[in-house]
Amino acid sequence: MIASPPSTTANILRSVATPPKAHEAARTGDTASPARNFTLTVGDRLRAMAQGPPAYMRRRRRIEDLEDRLVRLLAAAVDPSSPDVVNTLAAVNDLIDRHNRYYPIEANLPIDPRTGKLLDRGAPWRPLPFVTLEALRSRA
Repeated sequence: MIASPPSTTANILRSVATPPKAHEAARTGDTASPARNFTLTVGDRLRAMAQGPPAYMRRRRRIEDLEDRLVRLLAAAVDPSSPDVVNTLAAVNDLIDRHNRYYPIEANLPIDPRTGKLLDRGAPWRPLPFVTLEALRSRA
């Protein structure tokens, strides 16, 4: 059996045990990619590409768009009892009702174990209030 010189064996072991330079940079934070406080799995990325934004985001955007439309109508001195205003107001309040019913489930809101209340970004969740013509007039 031929024995390798100790310096060669040590060099081989050192080269195997030493990580490449890229791994050293990643461990020390010297990378080109920014620091992140979350990661997305491949499944999450594919779901986002296929389905788009979650339903609660789309619904909230629709509520805001309809509220803006109502404010513009009221600012243009359209009669509040006109079918357009009445139907739009009914649609907004229907969307708000659905949003309040499904948002906690769709957004997977956590529950505070001490109070039993839903938390939205660390604060107790409050349902959206229904829209009234008086509140819209104050915005117009």
